[in-house]
Amino acid sequence: MKAVGFIVNIFLPGVGTLLVGKVGTGIAQILLFVFALILNFTVILAIIGIPLGLGIWVWGLVSALTARIIPE
Repeated sequence: MKAVGFIVNIFLPGVGTLLVGKVGTGIAQILLFVFALILNFTVILAIIGIPLGLGIWVWGLVSALTARIIPE
């Protein structure tokens, strides 16, 4: 499941984190990534939005790979 979460997070940050079971972290990543995208639509605030978006993307990849899978 970690591999699927990692691959999904490459394209949609936060969704892969939701898939591995980290609901709160995944929702935070999605909301912050959308905020970064909104900032990127303005020329001046893109200075903040681009690094924020990249940071959230990396955070999503790392959080999907480091998730603890608890067997049921």
